[in-house]
Amino acid sequence: MTDLDEIIADLREREEFPERGGDLSFDAPWQARAFATVVTLYRQGFFEWNEFQARLIEAIESADTADDEDIEDVYYRHWLEAAEQLLYDKGVLRGDVLDRRIGEFESGERDASEFVVGVDHAHTHTHNHDH
Repeated sequence: MTDLDEIIADLREREEFPERGGDLSFDAPWQARAFATVVTLYRQGFFEWNEFQARLIEAIESADTADDEDIEDVYYRHWLEAAEQLLYDKGVLRGDVLDRRIGEFESGERDASEFVVGVDHAHTHTHNHDH
């Protein structure tokens, strides 16, 4: 069993995660990425799990969601909100940096292809094109 498997097994004892046939299951790829991101941040020591749980509870309790929203989407948006707030409070994230990065993605200046294995993006994105 790998270190990550042990962490997920430990978390499964404390939390109910979406599972099908004993394996973690998600309704959309972004939900799996949100889950993996938070678990990775925890694993790398950016926060304790109970700190994240407290922020997640706050996010859920303060939420104003529509009845027709997908429950899994709402849940994982809360995961991201909780992690983001926790990282702000710990000084890991800065609002100006995050806002700038969000703007880069919204404008098309960045498209996350730099994170895709095998895609060469050594050039800067001063132009707008599909990849």
